[in-house]
Amino acid sequence: MANPATPDMRILHVVTLVDDRSSYGGPLTVAVNQCAELRRRGHDARIVAGWRGDGVTPESIEGVPAHLFPVHNAIPGMRFSGLVSPAMVRWLLRNGRDFDVAHLHLARDLVPLLAALVLMRFKVPYTTQTHGMITPDARIQARTIDRLLTLPVLKRATSRFVLTDLEMKALKALLGNQSVTVQLPNGIALSEHRPRPTERLNVLFMARLHPRKRVMDFAEAARALLAQGIDARFSIIGPDDGELERLLTFIRSNPEVEGSLVYEGALSHAEAVKRLSEASVFALPSVDEPFPMTLLEALAAGVPSICTVSCGVADLLATDDAALVIEPGADQLTAALGLLLSDPRRRAEMAETARHTATKRFSMQTVGTQLLESYELRTEGLASGG
Repeated sequence: MANPATPDMRILHVVTLVDDRSSYGGPLTVAVNQCAELRRRGHDARIVAGWRGDGVTPESIEGVPAHLFPVHNAIPGMRFSGLVSPAMVRWLLRNGRDFDVAHLHLARDLVPLLAALVLMRFKVPYTTQTHGMITPDARIQARTIDRLLTLPVLKRATSRFVLTDLEMKALKALLGNQSVTVQLPNGIALSEHRPRPTERLNVLFMARLHPRKRVMDFAEAARALLAQGIDARFSIIGPDDGELERLLTFIRSNPEVEGSLVYEGALSHAEAVKRLSEASVFALPSVDEPFPMTLLEALAAGVPSICTVSCGVADLLATDDAALVIEPGADQLTAALGLLLSDPRRRAEMAETARHTATKRFSMQTVGTQLLESYELRTEGLASGG
């Protein structure tokens, strides 16, 4: 292992999956943002991950060097958790010892868990960041994975990053109150794409089409507002995760929304950030979102936004008046959207507040400093036997 006291470190971020549809969502975006900030400061930060997509495998993600390897599903019926990449494990066995520190974006997924076993073998210190994805789970499958892999990997981590107080309590419940668990907010780079006026108001839903994301609340709200005479286009973007057929059936069954409620498919992250800037309003009606990156990116782009009270940043956004915070449900979403769509001044004020909050509270510079302090402390402690 290289000397951790040198100014520049080699830092490896491990993520389960990269594809051309942003299927793995927030954790990958977080990893890319963190690596970009670390590289801006002169460190060699890069990503290793599974890859699933058409065409040539990318060698970088939004400017961050990436080592991507094919994955296959070793456990049928498991979307991400059962993915494995023997080629990635072989690469880590050849190259893993060359890194000063690793950062695992961890879920109950075999890709980062198996990577951790290799890093342990080489005594490479690593941190974990669980993104709200590891909480107590009574299912036999989850308990088995925890006993064999998740808990040993978490316990050997030099530090563990969590998003919220709730996640910290959940992780401590699994680990028996072990220390070195630190809150780390998601950080964002300010968007280069400023919102621009469009001839027709555009309301955007951008998330996986999973029941928890409540895309059907968005569809119901769109139907109600169009019936009230609101002239707007309601766009839905994101990969299917169980709700697409229900959404398409709803659109087919309500011909009055044709051309105004539209599913636009999935986008890469870079395309999604650009598309966000074109929205008049962004709506995230989902429940139990710990720290949604798409919402933070909407704020950074100055897009008036709506989230529910169960969102991990809801209290903060409500305090700043940086977004409308509502109870979950189609009726509540309809009322909030109607308020913003009918009030250009309110949208303009919220756009400015949103961007200010993004700059003040979710700066990548602050996150980068916290990361480096943790990496340097842990690598030095390991080198000295601490």
